[in-house]
Amino acid sequence: MKFDRMAPGGGVEVSCRLENGKALLEWEFSFAESVGEQAADYTGESRKCTYIRLILTDMRGEIALEGMRLVREEEPLQSILLQPLLWRGPSEPYLYHAEAVLADREGNCLDRVSRPLALRSLGCMDIQGKRQLLLNGSAFEPRAVSYALPVGGTAVSRQYQMTEELRRMCGMGANSICLEADSQEIPESFRQLCDRLGLLLFFQKEGEEGLVWIQDRECKFRIQCDETIPSFGGGRACLFPNGNGAPASLYYYYRAKWSRELFVYIVPESIKRMDSGNFTVKCYSNCDRVALYSDGNLFEFQRGETEFVFREVPAGKPSVMLTAEGDGCSESLSVHKSFLERKRRGSNGSLTSFF
Repeated sequence: MKFDRMAPGGGVEVSCRLENGKALLEWEFSFAESVGEQAADYTGESRKCTYIRLILTDMRGEIALEGMRLVREEEPLQSILLQPLLWRGPSEPYLYHAEAVLADREGNCLDRVSRPLALRSLGCMDIQGKRQLLLNGSAFEPRAVSYALPVGGTAVSRQYQMTEELRRMCGMGANSICLEADSQEIPESFRQLCDRLGLLLFFQKEGEEGLVWIQDRECKFRIQCDETIPSFGGGRACLFPNGNGAPASLYYYYRAKWSRELFVYIVPESIKRMDSGNFTVKCYSNCDRVALYSDGNLFEFQRGETEFVFREVPAGKPSVMLTAEGDGCSESLSVHKSFLERKRRGSNGSLTSFF
């Protein structure tokens, strides 16, 4: 008998319920062989699987909880953890480490499974007519990005690609992943990566509204999401078009809406010559106030959020030299006027096709 590593949780699955500063945990263990078929082994003198020892350690390596039960027991192992350190998403993606040992009557290890473990309590309820997710008892608003798991290459190269791409999503303030795949196809390594980075996993069935939250291989419940979910890669209307390493302007739009790290970004394709000969410029930022400089001279301050549109911006030199400044952050962009004029004679008067 061994742990069933193809079962939810790799053979060790836990449910968490929070109550008055305590985590009430129930542990389920799955085996590759039926316990009933091995019943004769429990009373024999030969070394057979007799009990399970569970050890939960914190991120310092200190034991936070232990548990033991006989293999033949059908009831789940229950335990209580006082003042647990909870997984709270990207801000606090705290992970414990769970290890389960299958031992014989002398205590010899016959099989062992281990996994990082995020202690969290999730549920859903109707809030103002909307089906919403609760994380540790508080409303959780998904900031989700649609993502397709990489194919081709080695397992190592795919893992590296997933890690880099998910880190980019975290950098823009995302807290959730909406997979473009069925929940049965999600590798365990990807689930663990999401937990480590603080991302919840969802998927969206074609033709159906809402997001389905995924726990291990079980679909727990469906919630609603008000925002359009941006796609990480693919065509032009995505965050990283056609595998381009440089993000599209759409990336900065969502970063301005989601991220707390202050930044300002001048949207290149927004620069257009007006009939007056001056220019219009759009900036994305999560700062409360943005200042735009043209040719090194202050043009205008604006207050607002996400989008800042400046009109009649003068530019007296051969290049349109712009600098946007927010709360301790800035970005500069220079575009030669002949480049803009070339696009003005085109179909839409923007720089979109060049980026």
